[in-house]
Amino acid sequence: MAKPFICGVVEGFYGKPWTMKQRADLFPRITTFGMDTYMYAPKDDFKHRSAWRIPYSASESEQLRRLIEESKVHNIRFIYALSPGLDMIFSSEKEMKLLMDKLDQVRSLGCESFALLFDDIEPQLHPADEVRFQTPAHAQAYVTNEVYHHMGAPNPFLFCPTEYCEAYCQPSFYQSSYLPIIGAELNLGIDILWTGPRVISKHISCASIRAVNKVLKRKVIIWDNLHANDYDQRRIFLGPYCGRSPALVPLLSGVLTNPNCEYEINFIPLRTLAIWSKLSIETTDESSEDLYDPSKALNSAIIDWLPQFSISENCTTEIPLIIRGENNLESMEIEQPPEKEDSPPTEEMMSIESEGEKKVLPSPTDEVPPLPLDTDSFLPKHDAITVEDLCLLCDMFYLPYQHGSRAVELLQELSWLVNYNPENPDEETDSTLPTEWTRKAEQFRLKCGVIDSLFTKIDGPNRSLHYEIHPYVTEVQSALYRAKAYISRIERKECNFHRLDIPTDPEPWVFQGGFGAELTRILPPEAYKADEVYKRPVENPSAATCVYFVRPYCVADQEELYKICLLNSDNGQDGSHLFPDHPDIIGDRGVGPYLEFAPELAYVLTDDAGVCGYVLGVVDTQSFYEDVYTKWLPRMCEKYAAPAPDKSTWNSTAEVANGFHNPPKVIIPDCLSGPYPSHIKFNLLPRAQGKGMGESLITCVLESLKNKGSKGVHLDISPDDIRYLNFYTSLGFKEIIMPTQPLNQVFLGKGFSDEVVDDQNVKVSGGAEFS
Repeated sequence: MAKPFICGVVEGFYGKPWTMKQRADLFPRITTFGMDTYMYAPKDDFKHRSAWRIPYSASESEQLRRLIEESKVHNIRFIYALSPGLDMIFSSEKEMKLLMDKLDQVRSLGCESFALLFDDIEPQLHPADEVRFQTPAHAQAYVTNEVYHHMGAPNPFLFCPTEYCEAYCQPSFYQSSYLPIIGAELNLGIDILWTGPRVISKHISCASIRAVNKVLKRKVIIWDNLHANDYDQRRIFLGPYCGRSPALVPLLSGVLTNPNCEYEINFIPLRTLAIWSKLSIETTDESSEDLYDPSKALNSAIIDWLPQFSISENCTTEIPLIIRGENNLESMEIEQPPEKEDSPPTEEMMSIESEGEKKVLPSPTDEVPPLPLDTDSFLPKHDAITVEDLCLLCDMFYLPYQHGSRAVELLQELSWLVNYNPENPDEETDSTLPTEWTRKAEQFRLKCGVIDSLFTKIDGPNRSLHYEIHPYVTEVQSALYRAKAYISRIERKECNFHRLDIPTDPEPWVFQGGFGAELTRILPPEAYKADEVYKRPVENPSAATCVYFVRPYCVADQEELYKICLLNSDNGQDGSHLFPDHPDIIGDRGVGPYLEFAPELAYVLTDDAGVCGYVLGVVDTQSFYEDVYTKWLPRMCEKYAAPAPDKSTWNSTAEVANGFHNPPKVIIPDCLSGPYPSHIKFNLLPRAQGKGMGESLITCVLESLKNKGSKGVHLDISPDDIRYLNFYTSLGFKEIIMPTQPLNQVFLGKGFSDEVVDDQNVKVSGGAEFS
């Protein structure tokens, strides 16, 4: 059977994997685009990589089966990838059986295409393998061939080599001993993945592909990391697919893009790849270098993307789906929105600059049809986002090696303003600034105002899209505020001009942080002394235009966290009236110990008005309480006097102070300390509640705890707090049943591995009272 040209998406990044709901949404979207393949390979799914031997549970299998069925509904080829290379003993029959059993399990769920990945591992053999195999290449080829035949020679079957780009070839591409062995030993029915000259390739030439095809004795499939951002989570990439000539298509078996970790923002990367693929496949002329125009593809994709900002629900599958991670599954009915015709772009839509040439945004054509999306649900609370706004957004978050034209222009203008070198040296000491500098400073401020307006407009009905974009735009906003403040200081003669040499053409990971970070690097250290840059004027912090941002805790946040604790201390209401003389005492009880002993596990939520929420965590609860008893409470006893013996005279402050002087001994039962040794605390101000940010906060601390080796986490809430009970349940927490259930506490637990026992069967012999 002839091999089809593959064009699709590989979920192959490091970081939080996409949800089942997002994957199911992906299938109809890329079908509409004209793509045909999805490969499941998230690096941080532990059963895909680190725990590849472990079979899927019944609930996980059902989850995967439904996803595979959904891919078939939309004619998407589903490729299941497994990465056993971290610790597999290639010569072990037991290991080989475990590998085949795992793939057989997935095949029984309806999967017909598979991949084995040996990327990002040490190119060394286990001592047990050195007797049987000459090199890692021989071992990998042997195992892959055996699996390929065992699975019935599926088409396609993919293989990712350890040397998957020219830069990783040892000692060089032309001197590599690994690649020729793979090319000679691997069955010719198996496709090989290749990323190009580098892991993140700026350009992939026809000559380089011809060379690797010759060595590997087959046409490769490009695993394209052009839009991947897992190596720098301060950047997203919204630029077009480019740097790959349409003349590549006859030399390839396919292209799979490994895009941004944030699912919702991948519209343009996927759309422009689809346009490239369609135009490329329609020609067989290798000389057609100019057939695909990235700027035109970007313009068409932006027009298609615009309606996405106006819809509040953008999932497009009709079957019930099992969603959410490892052992917590829930069903959700999702209806497909009715098809609507997009309004044509108006004459007011902006033109964009591309490599010195002005290009006008085209209307959608037959070759690039607009997506049928529902825009009726958009009830704007402010000016709606426009095509011009999205052009500017894409320019600021363009591609790894380059910014868009307007972002470059802004960087150049800021650099000129900060590094201004007057022809007359006396100008630096004059009481007035040169007219040219003053004019350009005002232009810079006006452009910053346009960007600020754009970020306000992004806060629309599509909350998923908004929440994935806002951390990045917030960083750019902060950099622009800092830049404007520093320019104002120059105007007030509080500082001189700054000399700075900016390096050109670095690797994408050399200067991390993207556009916002480059803005910041232009400024000298004294720019950070301008206090006004850290707070922006807020007319109405509760307005719909508010932008939220999750970041790690810093020492300067302590006062705000104490204040939040106080404002929620009266059964979720403001408790300031309860502690008029000692407003910090409630924070000293519920927040201070966490900031003292585990500040690295504290995260804060901010909006335009400041800190509005926090989450706190500890890895080992028992050790934490030992530190509280031996180190924290003695300090609190010095700070707060013991209350009088007569309890009838106590107020709220006295009750808390008594807890410092006569603390109940906290003993964590083995049933908690074993499977759920960690615990967390979570708090939001009313203005931040109901905005979907709680999950973002909780996810940050859960990932941190997991990375620190925690087996699981627990927390306790009031049994009357149904809202929070439902919230934590939606995040995968389950109630832990206790024989002696405390009257005012419900314990919830969430495990980080399958080694944690089923939560519903946990029997805890005794409760523990937590502050």
